[in-house]
Order: sequence, then structure tokens, then C-alpha cells
Amino acid sequence: MNDAMRCLGLIVLLLVAGPAWSQTIVASVEPLAKLLRSLYGPEVEVVTLLQANQNPHQLALSPRQVMQVRDADLLVWVGAGVEAPLAPLVARRDRVSVALLELANVERREGGHADHGHGHDDHDHHDENGAHHNANLDPHLWLSIKNMQLLAEAVASVMPEGLQQGQPGLWRQQAELTLGQLREQLGPYASTDWLSYHQPWGYFSAVVGLAEPLQVSQQLDAGPGSRRFVALAQEIRDRKLHCMIVEPEARAAMLHRLCPECKAVALDPLGRDQPSLNYLPWLNTLADGFQRCLQAGP
Repeated sequence: MNDAMRCLGLIVLLLVAGPAWSQTIVASVEPLAKLLRSLYGPEVEVVTLLQANQNPHQLALSPRQVMQVRDADLLVWVGAGVEAPLAPLVARRDRVSVALLELANVERREGGHADHGHGHDDHDHHDENGAHHNANLDPHLWLSIKNMQLLAEAVASVMPEGLQQGQPGLWRQQAELTLGQLREQLGPYASTDWLSYHQPWGYFSAVVGLAEPLQVSQQLDAGPGSRRFVALAQEIRDRKLHCMIVEPEARAAMLHRLCPECKAVALDPLGRDQPSLNYLPWLNTLADGFQRCLQAGP
């Protein structure tokens, strides 16, 4: 009987000691989750919607993911212009959602150029749900520290409960410090040429001062024709290019055929290979990878 009473007492103690308040934030992609984990304490659970084995360019949500979107206390996503499958689910939510694309002064890269406003071009259209799409929009907005600073402020304003002490101010200061360090680290390689299958790194390379890469294809699912392949191989030789950044969805074998002498560094613009890192430490690993690739020698 004494053992039973002690067991019951332990259960009651655990229940009393457990968190009296908890919330769940669902982030559509891992880099957004990395930021949120930097801001909130342990009583706020941050869940990444996109799983590591899912193709972000052809996203199909499972019933469980649909429920996660529906039930999240806060949903943080890039926006309908990038994540069209999420748009109708978000529209049916009765709780708060924050879309990075909808924030004032967000930096958009369209057609290889940065746009700090909300202007649209001739390639804009809307789908049957009314969601705005731009065929030229670079969807990797999270690779801009400035964009993520805007997101940190927006999220903290709609859900201040559960923030760690001093947030988001402390994170914003750390972000400015990190940005300066990244620019100093990669500054010596500002004019060094590099190769990429397509260009998911525009926000990152622009803010740290790297050159635009020699780009194999505008789209992941469309490789170069034979004539384009020959021209690319010749350009690689002419420019004495020695670095290629290989993302998970890139056609690595084709890159190696184009530049067999290139140093290949695998990096993921979605951070799926670094689930334990928060946002700023993850950016440091990206910078280390670029430096390793761009520097001369083995």
C-alpha cells in the first residue's frame, strides 16, 4: 500500500511540476523553425511541417500535416506565392498565421534582382484561391538575415507569450553581429567564380557579397541541352572555375561531368541536414562551406 501511495504521490508531483501553459508553433520549413527555436523557451513546441524526405518543389501534404496546420496555435510560413499547397489550409484556419512574404519591407529577389517593395511584374498571376504568384520570385527568402529580423519582430508581436527573456531584441543584435562576421569571412572571395545547378543562394550570396554563380539551369527539373552543356563546359574552363555548391535536389552527376576538377561542397538551403542548429549557427555552417569551396587549394 505504501508503494502504491508513493507512486500516486509521484504522479501528482509530476503533474503539478509540469508546464501550466504550452503552445505549439508550426513552421512550414526548417529555417523558419530554426529562428523560432532561438526566440522561444521550452514551453513552446516548434514543429517543422516539411519533412526531410519531402520535395519542397513538389509538396504533397499528408493528413497528419494537414492537421498540424489546422491545430497550430501559430503558423509561420513563407506565403502563398511560394507555398501554394498551404494557402487553402491557412485560409481555413481560425488562429493566427504569419507569412514572411506579407511583411512590410521584406526583400524579394525577382529575376535575379532584389526588390524591397511589393511591386509586381508582368509574370504575376493569382490562382483559384486568390493567392498571388510570381514566376520570377526566388522563394528562399529565409536566407536573408534582414528578412528573418523582420520575421522575428512580427512573430514576437503576435505571440509574446513564451519568448525567452530579452527576445527578440537579443536575437536581432546577434544577427547584426553575425552578418558582419559573415561579410568579413567571405569578403576575400567576392570576385571568385563558382558553379551552381540552379541558384537558391541569391539572398545569402547578395548579403555577404559573393558573386553570382555560373548557373546550369533555371529550373531543377530541366537540364541543359547538349549545345548548352558544351558551352557551359567551355565557360568553366575559360573562367578557371574550381568551386561548385551542390544542393540536395541538384543533378550532382551532371555537375561533376561539367566540371570534373571542381571542388564540390554539399550544402542545403533548407537546413535539413542540420536539424540541431538554430538559425544563426546554421548560417555560419553555410559560410564555412562556401569558404571551403571558394578558397584555392584542396
